[in-house]
Amino acid sequence: MLEKQRQTGGTPVPHAVTVAYSGVHQAFQLALAAQEEELLRDFLCSLHDAPGKWGGCLAGMLGRARLASRSLPGLDAALTVEHPWPALWKVLRDKLVPARAADWLAVNDAFDRWAARRFAQNPARILVGTETCAWHSFEAAEEIGAVKVLDCPQLHPGLLTEVMREAGDRARLPAAVERDDPAMTTRKQREYELADWRMVYSSMHRRSFERAGFPTGQQVEIPLWVDPSLWFPEKEHREPDGRLKVLFAGSITLRKGIPFLLEAFALGGGSWELTLVGRVDEALKERFASYQDRVRLLPPQTKAELRRLYAEHDLFVLPSVADSFGFVALEAMACGTPVLISENCGAPAPDAGWRVRPMDAEDLASKIAAYVENPERVMVEGRRGQEFAAQFTPERYRREAGRFFRRLLEGGGA
Repeated sequence: MLEKQRQTGGTPVPHAVTVAYSGVHQAFQLALAAQEEELLRDFLCSLHDAPGKWGGCLAGMLGRARLASRSLPGLDAALTVEHPWPALWKVLRDKLVPARAADWLAVNDAFDRWAARRFAQNPARILVGTETCAWHSFEAAEEIGAVKVLDCPQLHPGLLTEVMREAGDRARLPAAVERDDPAMTTRKQREYELADWRMVYSSMHRRSFERAGFPTGQQVEIPLWVDPSLWFPEKEHREPDGRLKVLFAGSITLRKGIPFLLEAFALGGGSWELTLVGRVDEALKERFASYQDRVRLLPPQTKAELRRLYAEHDLFVLPSVADSFGFVALEAMACGTPVLISENCGAPAPDAGWRVRPMDAEDLASKIAAYVENPERVMVEGRRGQEFAAQFTPERYRREAGRFFRRLLEGGGA
């Protein structure tokens, strides 16, 4: 690809990286990764909470916490270029039409078209985009022969749809199966096809693309991270005092395996307590109603509140039907709480014993029962998980991403 690059308007294309995304995901970390390798040409974003930026002005008015995810220590504000208008328009639209709060298509398309124009005027040899927001900018990159790298937060829709249909059948909840809008499906597929490289976070994530026909070796697998400044033990874990306390945090949906978790809870016969943190999906409300007097339900929590909940519980479970990664699993480990993770979840685990079969309430109930019967495991496995999670730092992620960018510029790859 690099040998196909040409000069644009008589000016050589800089031997550098442009990162573009309207949202957050890994974009800020990827921009800093390129900067730390002295490769970042510019970071195109909606808002950056930094002095002299729109994001900094808004954070000053609304409070820094509102834009906490839009800042990153060390990221040079002089290299960021903001385009806040699509995001601000979405805020206004969502207030007027709350039902469209989950609709990002028009917002991402508007940002992407702006990023495409900007990149055409100020090109770089590598363009890093993010799924749902890279179609037009990748077409602009294609015109000059730039290398196109797509950060893919989700599993490939082919595998995801197949697994979700199976989950809906098993749970007898076909209405709970999530589906992309057709226009979003078209957009994602076009971005996948345009990308020279797809960034994935786990072996399952990688296989989902290879299974869809994308060549082996054109997915670069870099595990995500847990931030040690946010996730740490608030107190030392001790053996359970009374019944084992089990915690789940995230979307209370079929995709997260909640129907199977509730079934495992029933199989436990009251031998352990269950707390769910998140919003209950409409399709699950009727199913959840029969458990609501026995299961503690909390609304979404701040990071500080969630850290306290990790400390108050003996075991965290993430029985996902399908997840490309699963940040919460590493967060819980970093806080000293042992974890049970679905085999269909990309989050790393110390060994196979921390995994449960997906969509299998009996296996989940059995693995939880092992902690009920051997409460000393809470302390032992909690310390083990904390040590394991400590290796997945933001610095490690950026180091691997930065080295990947440099290899691309040198004509190599993963």
